[in-house]
Parts: sequence; C-alpha cells; structure tokens
Amino acid sequence: MRKQTKLVAVLSTAALLAIGASMTSFAAQGWAEEDGTWVYYDKNGDKVTDSWKKSGDSWYWLDENGEMAVDMLVEDDDNYYYVNENGTMVTNQWVAVENEDAGEDGEPDHYWYYFQANGKAYRRSDTSSTISAKTINGKKYAFDTDGKMLYGWVNDSFERVTDEDTEWQEGLYYFGGEDDGAMRVNTWELISITSDEEADEIQPGDEFWDEDQDRWFFFQSSGKKKYADGDKVFTDKKINGKKYGFDKYGRMVASWYSEDLQKASGSITTVASDSQGNPDYSHSFMYFSNPEDGARYSKGWFKVVPGYYLHESKYEDDADYWYYANGDGNIIANRVKKIKGKTYAFDEYGRMISGLALLKYTDSSDSDGTEIVKYADDDKQYSYDTEDAFNETAMGDLAEDLANGTFRFMYFGGADDGSMKTGRQNIDIDGETFAFKFATKSNIKGAGLTGVDDDKFYVGGKLVKADKDDKYQIVKFTKYADADGVKENAWVVVDDDVKISELLGKTDSDRESIKDATFWDLSKAKGMDVYRVVNTSGKIVEGNGKSVKNGDDYKIKVNKDGVIQSITLED
Repeated sequence: MRKQTKLVAVLSTAALLAIGASMTSFAAQGWAEEDGTWVYYDKNGDKVTDSWKKSGDSWYWLDENGEMAVDMLVEDDDNYYYVNENGTMVTNQWVAVENEDAGEDGEPDHYWYYFQANGKAYRRSDTSSTISAKTINGKKYAFDTDGKMLYGWVNDSFERVTDEDTEWQEGLYYFGGEDDGAMRVNTWELISITSDEEADEIQPGDEFWDEDQDRWFFFQSSGKKKYADGDKVFTDKKINGKKYGFDKYGRMVASWYSEDLQKASGSITTVASDSQGNPDYSHSFMYFSNPEDGARYSKGWFKVVPGYYLHESKYEDDADYWYYANGDGNIIANRVKKIKGKTYAFDEYGRMISGLALLKYTDSSDSDGTEIVKYADDDKQYSYDTEDAFNETAMGDLAEDLANGTFRFMYFGGADDGSMKTGRQNIDIDGETFAFKFATKSNIKGAGLTGVDDDKFYVGGKLVKADKDDKYQIVKFTKYADADGVKENAWVVVDDDVKISELLGKTDSDRESIKDATFWDLSKAKGMDVYRVVNTSGKIVEGNGKSVKNGDDYKIKVNKDGVIQSITLED
C-alpha cells in the first residue's frame, strides 16, 4: 500500500525556479515541466508514478499521477518519507506534519517525525516487543508503527494513553508534551494529573490531595516509571542517596504513610479514626517529607504536623512535633530510646515527649528501645499539671509504684530539646518553679527520686520543703511494702503538708487551753506511719530531743532519727 499525505499542494514560482535550476530537461526521457509542475518520463516515454527519482544529490517523489510531490508525507513499502516545499526528500531532520484528525479527543494539531540519513522516518516495527527508543541529539525518542513521535504517557503496549483521568495510571513511560517527546530516563518529573479519589478520604484538609494534583514520578534507566506492586506502596527506592516511596501508579509518596494500617484496612483511605488516631499502628508510620521533596526520613529527627490517620486531633490542631525515624524509616513510638548518647522518650503516637513526664515502664525492649506501657500526659487519673495534682498523684495510689520504679516521673527538657535530664532541675508546674532531683546512676537513671537523699525528702523527684512563712513543715511517712513484705527503714511520703490543727482536731480558738502543755505525744506512736519535720531548704530536722518552732509558735521536738516526739504551743 502506498499512501501520500499532502500538506501544501501549490508550488511558488520561486520554488519552481529552484527545482528547475537543479534538474536537467530531457526531450524523451527524464524531467519535464508540465502545467506548473514537474514530471519524469522513462525511456519508453511514459510518466513515472509512485517512485523516487534523483536529480543531482537529491531525491524526489513522483505521485500516482506522475507529478512531483511537495510538502508531503510519503509512504513507500511500509516506510515513511517526507518531501519539502521544493520536493526534496528530507534527511536528518525533524518535521511536524499536520494531523488530519486534529480536534478529536486526544488528537494534537500535528505529529512530529524524524527522518534519518536515508530519508526513512524512525518507526517501531509491527513485531517489536520493546519500545525501541532512538537517540537523537543525545535524547531518547520513541515512535509508533506509523513513524509518529510518541509523547505524553505511553502504556506497555507502546501506545499513547489519552484519557486524562487514567493516563497517569495506565501509562508506563513518559515523553513530555507534543512538541517535546524526549523520553524521561533516570529522572524525576513533576506531572499534572487528575485524580478521581476523594481528597477528604486521603488527608482531609490538605490541598495536596485535591482532584487536580501536581505529582512527582521517577523514571528509571529503562524509561519505566517506578511503581509499587499491587496496593502495597514501595517505600525503599534509593535515589541519589535518599529513599523514596511510590504507590501502584508511580506517584511519589508524600507526608505520612503506614503499610500495616493499609493492610489492616484494605485501603488507608477507609481507616476510621477515633478522633485521637491509630496508636496500634504508630510504629509502622513513615514520613516522606513534603510533596515537593518526598525523601523518606530514615534514622533521624524531623519536626512536622502529625498525619490525620496517625493522630487526628493533633493534625486538626495543626501543631508540629518532633519525631525520630529508625533505620527502616518507621517512627519510634511507645519507647524510651538512647540516640547519640542521649535518652529520649516517645509517646504512643510517636511524638517526642518533653518536659515533666510520668511514665510506666516494662522489662520489654528491642532495637527501638524500652517499651512504655503508659504515658500519663493529660490523664485524669494521674494528673500532674498543678502542684496539688502532682502531690495527689505522687503521694496517693502511685506512692509505692514510684518507690519501686514501676512508675517514674522523668524530665525531658524543653519542647525542642527532649533529652532526659538527671540530677537537680528546676521545673515549672502551672507557673510556679519547684526543685526536683533525678537519679544519675542505677537501673532507674533519670527517675525522680522517691525517699531520702542527702538528708532531704523527695517525692517523684520533687523536693519536700517548708515555705518561708511556716519555717518548718510536718511530713507524714508510711513504711514501704512490696510483694515481699514491709521493708525496714524504707519510707514513702504520703502527705507533705500535715496541718497541726488537723492532727489535733482543734482550731485556733483552742490555743489558750493548750498553751504551754504537751498536747500531742508521738513517742508511743505505733503502726506504719511516722511524722518528720523539714525546713525551708528541705533538710530533715534530726537530733535527740532537738526542738524547732514553726511560724505558728508550735514547738516541735524530734528524736535522733528525726521522728517527731511531741508538739507544744508556746507564746
């Protein structure tokens, strides 16, 4: 079959003169000008048709009527050629040929062809099983079986995909725009796509997930886009020293992603959130930076807003937090972990814990650190956001748990620090500063001290001391007991603000009747409880028969162990 596609059928006078100058006219055989065009007669005096004839160094095509073709795409023996306005065969050149189907769905105004040194257009053979990319001026291009340069998205059948809603899903290769056509190889490409997925199902409120998206794709050395197998996101592609993730359509993954959560739900877009998040899956979340970058965070710190499916309420607050990713890219959650010589803690959603924290440990640990069973932040049962709340927690049901290290008050520095602190620290609680002390050694390093240290009492790390007006403060202790029974000489503070009037069951109006009399004798006190007294620096008052007077003129006498023996009232 021979096909001729004609673009411009009329030659200018200048064009005719140019052709005439390069041709020799023959009386019986050869070129002849007739009716404003050129023809060629063979030795029998017949016009040559559907054939090439040479004049000088150039070739010319005689059409089915024997007329020299101009500005025309010529098909000859399944090969395509192009003759210019002078009728000369084009070689080593790109040519844009008008598209007869322009205006139809997905059809461009023109198609590009590349004609080789022999005049033949590059084309893919009908039997080829590869895309057969050709290198032209250092770039790779591909052509269909008709010689048309491919552009845009091309599928695994080496055909252009033209439906804008599905082209990026079905396309395997990308060749730029209709006037570009260079195959994308070993490179990133930002491509505008239309996604029919509901934005609010992916990441509510995030414009990145709108229907019209600009998304990054990566095309490998073969020209194929990198994509995941099935619904599983590929999360470990290393490119230029960084790791990236791609979904099943090749879109670079951005922001938060959890493979385990997606497996459990079938699709991450259908996972229900309880307004808090999905803490059971926190450890499987990865962060792939913003949509403009996309590099996966691995073995390092990053500060971002948590994802909707990681922690919904904090996502809606639009507040950012510190996270740490391990070598696999998963964030550390529910763990106390040493990182570059410092110790940090992470809550059940992977947020770095800062400030004063109440933690419950287990003996379980792995490469991500020691497991935290409970972090009592915002916990109504174990509140510590005010001094009274702290005292109620530390001296109530948790008194013995703090003593044996099951629960621990710990201090992790400021919001952008987060490293565990030891030794003496001044900590703000509800706008007031308190002295704390945290263990520097032992298996509970960093835990707030509970008990006696340097002749001072601490509860959950907080120093027990009298205020300046009281001068001395009575503290109630109880013997510490664990599963093995009562521990000798082991005491736990259960009240650091004992009121003498409350002990007496009296009021200030009773002061005259008890003045100068020993009204409370503890020398014979029995049971689990003892009472001691501390000064304004927290020092325990000790001494055989030593007495001190508080701000209300009560005289308090202690024995050599610092246990209160008696209290009297003096003027």
